[in-house]
Amino acid sequence: MTRRIWIFTGLLFFVACLVVATPAWIVRDILIKQQPAMAVGNVSGRVWSGELDVVQYQGITLSGISWTLRPWGIFSGLPLAIAVTEPVTGEGNIGIGSDETLHLHSVSVDGQLERLLNAMNFPSMGFDGGITLVLDEAQINADGCQSLSGTLTLNSLSGDVEGVETIAPVSAALRCENKRIVLDIDENNSAKVRGVVRISVKGHMNGQLLLTPDPGTPLFKSLTQFMGRPSNGKDFVLRL
Repeated sequence: MTRRIWIFTGLLFFVACLVVATPAWIVRDILIKQQPAMAVGNVSGRVWSGELDVVQYQGITLSGISWTLRPWGIFSGLPLAIAVTEPVTGEGNIGIGSDETLHLHSVSVDGQLERLLNAMNFPSMGFDGGITLVLDEAQINADGCQSLSGTLTLNSLSGDVEGVETIAPVSAALRCENKRIVLDIDENNSAKVRGVVRISVKGHMNGQLLLTPDPGTPLFKSLTQFMGRPSNGKDFVLRL
């Protein structure tokens, strides 16, 4: 029994040394093999802890990426803890399944609206603001959104439209529907912004938003100027 324990301990020590000493480019090769749609830049460090300068996936470009191996996460399919610095700052746990599905868990992200929209090739139309994304879990592959649970919050908003800053904060619950990402916008905000927005895996967006600011406010006057007076006198409709 003692001999077996020593052999087992020796094997564990060998594996640990191998992981610590293995160069980080092994991670890059694994990512490319398991996720052909993912473009991966230069890497540095070791398998245990390393950095990627840039990653492109599903039309989104991320840079300043670092990771740390989570041995206990292997059993849950989330072996890496990652952090990102551009175009947003964020961190979370990540894994890639054998079916090339990207798994995310316990993700938190903060950033600016304009920079994020530009990174996703969406026009910002002169608007900017602070955003926060919290994902409990997500599963996404080349076919689209498989599962998603989280919240997206617009903390602040600015632009060339008078009164637009009064819209935020606005929050939306995230989910999947027919492989598309869906934002269900909570109307519990000052302008009573509400509606549903759907985003496909290729970045196509559609949906409808309703805004009901108080009559006589700068935002109500601005929306009336750009969109005309609402048919029912209160609800402005924006179709995406």
